[in-house]
Amino acid sequence: MSNSAEGYKDANEPPGIRIEARRTIANPKIKDIVTFVKYGAETNGEYTELRLKLAPGGEAGMHYHTLYTETFTALNGKLGVYTGSTGRLELEPGESRLVPVREVHYFFNPGEEDIECKIVVAPSHEGFEKSLYIMYGLARDGLCREKGVPNSFVHLCLILTLADIRPPGIVFTLVSPIVYLTAAIARWWEIEEDLLHRYWK
Repeated sequence: MSNSAEGYKDANEPPGIRIEARRTIANPKIKDIVTFVKYGAETNGEYTELRLKLAPGGEAGMHYHTLYTETFTALNGKLGVYTGSTGRLELEPGESRLVPVREVHYFFNPGEEDIECKIVVAPSHEGFEKSLYIMYGLARDGLCREKGVPNSFVHLCLILTLADIRPPGIVFTLVSPIVYLTAAIARWWEIEEDLLHRYWK
């Protein structure tokens, strides 16, 4: 497959394959910078590999996934990782932590300087890749709150379902039918397609 725009055939082909500069996306709200080293389209679906630059105090909220694992590796600076089975850890550069399917977790920057880490999602998950482009795009357009959460409940529902992100606890269990119904209606109204057209294609 060609890496040039001229070789682009598939509307679902990741942006960074078509245009190299689009491998890197930034979120001005939470000051994250993500670079897609490998998309699932480049690994036959085996994994997605990211490099993440995380600002001091930056963190992802508590969540879990049902369709893929995540492996976090500290590269520059200490990376904080919390999992349900290990509690709070601080990984030194070169150290890794695999988070299995359905394990509650979050990651964070425990220090006072920017850090960098590697994240490997296995198997790759196209919805996860697309959701990052949508979330970061919404943040750039001023459509997210300070923690990076979309202003729109509809957008939030689409992202949660697209990326297989599930917050733990009874509250999400109770509201999850509403979340999935809202996302389904939004897809029927082509709201997801509009977001993908704006931020992915």
